[in-house]
Amino acid sequence: MSSNQPDKGPGQKFEHELSAVFVRWWEESDLDELEMSHLAIGVIERFCNTTVEFEPDQEFLDEIGEE
Repeated sequence: MSSNQPDKGPGQKFEHELSAVFVRWWEESDLDELEMSHLAIGVIERFCNTTVEFEPDQEFLDEIGEE
């Protein structure tokens, strides 16, 4: 790591690791972004013992419908 870049904190490292896993699964599997987001929410809800509200962006849904 170069000396002019600050060390990433644990939150940034965690976010980077999750992003890498999402990208790998998106590239190597038949899952699309919407499926992945629903599965991820399920994991988060089980891990945190809570409910996550998710409302997808309508433009995103329209784009998926056009494919």
